[in-house]
Amino acid sequence: LSKISDNLSVEYAAMIMDIDTVANYLRQLRDAKIPVLWRPLHEASGKWFWWGYKGADATKTLWKVMYKRLVNHHKLNNLIWIWTSDVKSDDLNWYPGDEYVDILSMDIYATNGDFSSQVTNFNQLKTDFEGRKMITLSENGSIPDPDNLVSDKAGWLWFMPWYGDYTRKSTINPVTHWQKIMNHSYVISRDEMPNLKK
Repeated sequence: LSKISDNLSVEYAAMIMDIDTVANYLRQLRDAKIPVLWRPLHEASGKWFWWGYKGADATKTLWKVMYKRLVNHHKLNNLIWIWTSDVKSDDLNWYPGDEYVDILSMDIYATNGDFSSQVTNFNQLKTDFEGRKMITLSENGSIPDPDNLVSDKAGWLWFMPWYGDYTRKSTINPVTHWQKIMNHSYVISRDEMPNLKK
């Protein structure tokens, strides 16, 4: 990643090749008129993934290179770009810029069975970005109770519990909780969506 600014390096060429490979699959979705919620380089400031390990500047540069390659070179206009925040003290240093991001997101794994709205995190993002972007709960364990979302005015755009036990274990998201969520008037489920192709 430290070579992302050196467009003559072997490493830069390898990253471009990877981006181009992914673009071929994304192009199929574009041609089928399917939008993609595109959330690359997530949790970068945690530095546990290769794209965050070399720091904020390298990660932002990679984001911009990828954006320009996919949008300008490959003409992929079906991508909705989602940037993941960690709400750390230096979090804004990792933000690539409003022109490269459509939606803000956060990954929150609260204690099992914690169905709170996570309003403190929501409000922090809302404040940091002065309400310029919609905000989503891009990864979570226990799903916030919709009653708490409404009462706290925590307007997460969507939620996405991680796979496996996060969707099946009763200590994390019991069946009764799922039923409440999917039947709640605040939650829009797939069967309630209008036909957006008309």
